Amino acid sequence: MAENKGARPILPSAEELLRAVTIYLRHAYPNDRVPAPDSLLPENGFDPAVYLMSEKAQRDPSSAPLDNVRSFSLRLGNWQYPHMKLRLSRPPNDDVFVFSVDAHDAFLFAPGGGGDAAALEELKKNNSLISSAIMNSWDADGLLTERNYLRRRIHQTRRLKTTQP
Repeated sequence: MAENKGARPILPSAEELLRAVTIYLRHAYPNDRVPAPDSLLPENGFDPAVYLMSEKAQRDPSSAPLDNVRSFSLRLGNWQYPHMKLRLSRPPNDDVFVFSVDAHDAFLFAPGGGGDAAALEELKKNNSLISSAIMNSWDADGLLTERNYLRRRIHQTRRLKTTQP
């Protein structure tokens, strides 16, 4: 995981991206109730760069060429909330992409004291539980998440310190 500043971004492999989407869908839609799974899963033999640069993914900046994209988002939703996303983001000063879940609910607000506020809090709680389950499964599966990316960087830094005079 060496810095790759200015070089071509390091995308996850097709197999890694497919595993990430499959794990996400398994947790987001219990009992195999995935709406239109064929539209959410990448096609067999897909090229990650082509797939992520297609209309299936949102990118930031939106009009950037692949080399300048900071993040990709796949709006996969969950059984209760269609706006949750699988996100691939580039950490600062690195060209790898790490997996994360964006519940995409932080901006939602309901005035306190009413049924809407309680329902919204329940929705956010459910989104958080789903997000945590997805992230834990990705970690267990060896996919590069924010959490294990940071662990690897810390270990690299420690190794460098112990090998330098």
